[in-house]
Amino acid sequence: MKGIGKDGKTLKAILEEDEKAYQETGHVFGLKELKLATENPLKLELFHTRLRSAMVAGREQARLISASPLVREVAELACAFYTPDGYCIIQSTGIIIHMDLMGEVIKWMIKHDYEHDEEIGIREGDIFTSNDNRIVGMHPADFYDFMPIFYKGELVGWVGTVIMETELGGICPGNVPSLATERFVEGIRFEAEKTGENDRWHKFAEQRIRNSCRLPDVLLLDRKAALGTNIKVREDIKALIEEVGIDYYRDAARELIEMERRAQLERVKRRTIPGRLRTLGVLEAYYSDAAVPPHHRKDHVSFVPFDFFINSDGTYFWDFDGAGNWGWHPNNTTPLCMKGAICLYLTQTIAYTGHANSGTFLCVEANCPYDTVVNPSNPNIATGGFFSGPIVLGSLAVGLQSRTFFSRGFVEEVIAASPSMLPWGVSGKGWQGEDFGQIQNECAGTMASGGLAIRDGFLGYIIWLPLSDMGSAEVWETHIPFITLGRMFPTDSCGWGKFRSGYPLVTTHMACTSPLVVDCLACSTNDKFYLDSGMFGGYPAVNQWAKFLVKSNTLKLIEQRKPLVHGISPEKDEIRENVTGELEVETCGSRFFNGVARVGDILQTGYGGNAGGFGDPMKRDPALTKKDLDNGLLSLERCRSIYCTEARYNEKDEEWIIDVEKTAELRENRRKERLEKGIPVKEWWQKRRQDIIEEKMPQILKKAYNGSLEKGEKWPGEFRAFWDVPSDFIFKVEEV
Repeated sequence: MKGIGKDGKTLKAILEEDEKAYQETGHVFGLKELKLATENPLKLELFHTRLRSAMVAGREQARLISASPLVREVAELACAFYTPDGYCIIQSTGIIIHMDLMGEVIKWMIKHDYEHDEEIGIREGDIFTSNDNRIVGMHPADFYDFMPIFYKGELVGWVGTVIMETELGGICPGNVPSLATERFVEGIRFEAEKTGENDRWHKFAEQRIRNSCRLPDVLLLDRKAALGTNIKVREDIKALIEEVGIDYYRDAARELIEMERRAQLERVKRRTIPGRLRTLGVLEAYYSDAAVPPHHRKDHVSFVPFDFFINSDGTYFWDFDGAGNWGWHPNNTTPLCMKGAICLYLTQTIAYTGHANSGTFLCVEANCPYDTVVNPSNPNIATGGFFSGPIVLGSLAVGLQSRTFFSRGFVEEVIAASPSMLPWGVSGKGWQGEDFGQIQNECAGTMASGGLAIRDGFLGYIIWLPLSDMGSAEVWETHIPFITLGRMFPTDSCGWGKFRSGYPLVTTHMACTSPLVVDCLACSTNDKFYLDSGMFGGYPAVNQWAKFLVKSNTLKLIEQRKPLVHGISPEKDEIRENVTGELEVETCGSRFFNGVARVGDILQTGYGGNAGGFGDPMKRDPALTKKDLDNGLLSLERCRSIYCTEARYNEKDEEWIIDVEKTAELRENRRKERLEKGIPVKEWWQKRRQDIIEEKMPQILKKAYNGSLEKGEKWPGEFRAFWDVPSDFIFKVEEV
């Protein structure tokens, strides 16, 4: 059967040959020698630069076309280029978590023989769209739009653009319907479908969007943004082929992937130390009081033991043996989503040269045991929070990898990451009285990084988007009928340490139309468990939180020209001090708003990143402490109790003065206190072991432990051996 690949080969045959070549030789495409890189490395680097420029230019074009603040302001999109059989060659800046995943959709289409399907086919000008996690994806809000690239009748590659949408038409407004506990109520789906031909979208696809979403015009315009980008990149690639020749193009594209694979192995060998690092991930979902089907009303805590192996050959192995039970909630994940985590964290911590591609990620393997929270056995579970595992577990991987950087002396590479997010969705009446619904995702740029080994953490940071941006408040206000009363960095909200974390933002909003149904969600975050607890003596930061005040007196305060609520402070809680009303919800983590906002009601969100500090806070340079005091980020109480630093305020010069002698005294006293409180490890172990034997823990934790003890292969034996309990030990759980 004649194909559309080189020399008439079918795409399926090309994919099978390439996969076999890698398995047999250990080199991508079987490339043991890099001929082009050896003969003329500068020409190959120029080729790479031209590809990179095309991707970045395409992405920026999409931003200009889109009407979504999530795209124009926050830049939740990316553009990537693939080989005919779906290997990523290069990606633009942007949401890099999708770099290899879009290629998996291409491979899925190849394996399902789209090439020869009479109803589908793959031709010049075709458009394919996918946002179905059953194939691959981080969550349904991420729309993948693909176009094949032909040159003189031969398929020479694919261009793909990913855009995160603000509204999907699910059971809740926005793009992550938190009350969707199964996939059937999550909103619109495209399952790697041909949605257009001849560079034009099909009418059926446009009509499906119009009939399925609360904000269809934004989603449709994003499809045109992706289409414009893909056409531009397609034409740029063709022009490049004309310039360098088809033979050079084919060989260069493949060599770039194998070159990067080798480069990744060398980076790991130089910067890390082989061995096993261990930590614990936790995925939480609290649905016992949620408006979901009765058999889904349960609170879930699943432990995910995480063994990070660094091998002497430069490869990584992430082992999640012992992962607990999956559940009917959005916060499960899948092996392909964990591949997304690998894309995200490697490209921000060790493979940040701009050359990252499929070669980078072939250096990492992961064990995601079947029928667990990281690899559920039921295909109908909710997928809205599939990125929870990658954000939480991948963030922990950053901290583990950082410890090996530190051990090799690469202290400038060390960072304590921050797993968290807290967007919220809203639906109801828009500014003109129209029905609407949308996610408010300014959190992509309002959180904070963990502390670094050489400096304080970053402000305005989020782990999944390297170029973080919260977006302008005025732009968000054009889409969502809330006005922003204030944005501020709350005092004392960092992760303490010798180098503290960044400070997250608190935003205060006032509803301006009625009625508005607000849906708060906390996917990819932790509620009860503080996983990013800091490094080398650093402390964890505050978690995210939200408050929803209904039946407020805000409109009366405006008439009386009295102060409104603009933020929070350590001295008083402004949402209670200045404004009266009923506090519908005050939450930290995975909770839901069940109220309806009217004009004047207040929503306040603290985008805490749960970002840990680095090093003992008592070792913090007093000059840095003074800077935080002067900027209003630190209270004197915390300055004394956490940093053991004494200071006084100089009213005349309006600045804080550090008392050096008193600081030295405070720190010496703290060292003595610590020595007096310390207990031998053996004594600690005996106490904790007795707690386990007597089962002194809540039922939900017993279930979490049992899930890991029942599912794991190696982890249960290690757990029981460490605590010296019987080989069949399991907790007694009272079933309700």
